[in-house]
Amino acid sequence: MSIPLFPPMCVVPPVETRCTFFGITIPCVPAVVTTENDDLFGMEVLMGHWITFIILMAIGLLMLSYARWPFTYADAMKITIGLYSIITAFFALFRLGFHVSRLLLIMAALHNLPEWAIFVQVSAANTNSTMVKNGLRAATFFILTIVFLVVMMPTLTYALLAEQAFGIMLDFALPLAFIYQYITGSSKVKSFYLFPAMAHTIHLFFTIIPLVLANFYVGRTSWFSSFFLETSIYVSAPITHSLYARWSFEFDEYKQTETVKDKPTNVLPQDLRVKNVVWFLVIGFLLGLVPLIGLPASLGFCATTPHCTPKDLSDRRKFRIIEHWDSAANRSIWLKDVHDPTFEEPSIRSLLVGEKLQESETYISHYQPSECRKVASGAVDIHLDASCDRVWSVVSNWSDCTWVAGCLYAVQGAKVNARVLHTNEGDTLSEVYHKLDAKERELIYEVVQPGPLKGYTGHLKVADTGREVPGCYATYRFMIPKVKGGVSLDAAYDKLLNVIILAMKKVFKS
Repeated sequence: MSIPLFPPMCVVPPVETRCTFFGITIPCVPAVVTTENDDLFGMEVLMGHWITFIILMAIGLLMLSYARWPFTYADAMKITIGLYSIITAFFALFRLGFHVSRLLLIMAALHNLPEWAIFVQVSAANTNSTMVKNGLRAATFFILTIVFLVVMMPTLTYALLAEQAFGIMLDFALPLAFIYQYITGSSKVKSFYLFPAMAHTIHLFFTIIPLVLANFYVGRTSWFSSFFLETSIYVSAPITHSLYARWSFEFDEYKQTETVKDKPTNVLPQDLRVKNVVWFLVIGFLLGLVPLIGLPASLGFCATTPHCTPKDLSDRRKFRIIEHWDSAANRSIWLKDVHDPTFEEPSIRSLLVGEKLQESETYISHYQPSECRKVASGAVDIHLDASCDRVWSVVSNWSDCTWVAGCLYAVQGAKVNARVLHTNEGDTLSEVYHKLDAKERELIYEVVQPGPLKGYTGHLKVADTGREVPGCYATYRFMIPKVKGGVSLDAAYDKLLNVIILAMKKVFKS
C-alpha cells in the first residue's frame, strides 16, 4: 500500500463521538489514530503516548525528590518543573484515551499553570517573595476560571477555543521573553536563559504546533500527519522537560546565593528578571491566533461525509468504497477510467471479472449510513468458472454444504427450510433459509444458533455473466447484527475474502 507523504491540505471537520477510557465514557472528538481504527500507525501512537507518559512521570518525580519538604520557596522552581512534567504526562495519557474532550482541556489548562508559575517567577514586576506568592495565587485563579469556562461552555468547540486561545498565548510568550533576554542581555543573562529559551522553543515548535496541526488531519493517514507530527510530540516533550529540569537547579541557586539589594531571598536578581511582561503576553496572544484561527481559515475545511459514516472511508485498505456521480455519463467515465490506487492492488484486481470494473446493478438509494444502523453489511461479486446451472444445483440443495467452507455435511431439520451444518472442527451451526427461488436463482439464509454468529444473514444470487468471460457471476451480500461479542465487519470481510470465496472457487472449477 502506498502511503501519501502529506494529507490533503484542508482541515477535517470535527465530528463528535464518545470515548471510553478506564471505564469512563464522555463526548469527544477523535485526536489520534488508534489500534482499532488504524492498524498501520495505531501501535506507534499507543506506544508513543505510554512511553512519553512514563518518561515525563519519571522526570517529575525525580524533580520533586530534590525539593525540600515541607514546601519552601527556596525550591519553588524545582517543584514547578516537577509538577509541570507530571501534569504533562497525564495530558499525554488523556489525549490517548479521551482524545479532544473536556477532560483533556481541563488537563491542558492545568498544564498551563506551571507555565504561568515560571512566568511569574521570572517577571521583573515581582520584586520580593510576597509578590511572587500573590502572582502565583492570581495565576491559579486565572486557570480555575479557564477550567470553569471549559466545563460550562455549551459546546466542545467553544470550550476548545477558550482554553487554547489563552494556553497557546503563554507558549508563544515564554520563548519570546527568554530569547529576548538571551539576545539583549549580558553574558551572565545569556548563560542563565540559554536552557529555558531552548526548552520552550522546542516545546512550541515541536510539541504545541504539531498538536494543533494533528487535530486538522484526524482520520487522514499520511506520513506527515500520522507519523512525523506524532513522533515530534513524543520526542520533544521529554527533551523540553529535561532542559527545564536542568535549569531549575540554576534558578533556585541564583535565588539563594545572589540577592537584590534591600530585598529578601527567594527572588531573582534584578538583572535576570524579564521586563515588559505584558507586551510579551499581548504579542503571544496575537501570534497564537495564527495556528488556531488563521491557518484553518486559509486551508479551509475538507469536504464532509454524511453523519454516522464510517471513520475510515478514506482508508484504502478497507473493502468499502463510496462513490457519488452527478450524472450517468460521469459514472460511465469512472467505470472505464479509474485512477483510484485501490484497484491497482493485485489482490483487489483478482476479485474483478476480467480484472476490470463492470456494472452489475445501478440504482439510486437514500438510506441511513452504516454507523447509524443496528447491523453492519457488506457485499462482494464473485466470478466462478463453472456454469450457473451447476452452481445453483449445489447451492439450492439445502442438504448439500460442499460449497460452504469448512463444512463436512449438513443435516436437514424437521422444517424443510432448516438445517444443521457439521464442520471439520467438530462444531455445529444451525441455519434457516428465508428465500430459495429457483427462477431468480437466489438464496437468503440466516444463522439462528445462539453465539457470535447469531443473526448473520447471507444473500447469494447467481446469474450468467452475459459477457465474453465464461462462467457464472455470483453476488454475495451479508448482514451482521452489531452486538457485544459479535463478529466485526472487518472479520467478516476477512473470512469472506480469504476463506469463503477461495472455497467456492475450488468447488466450482470448470
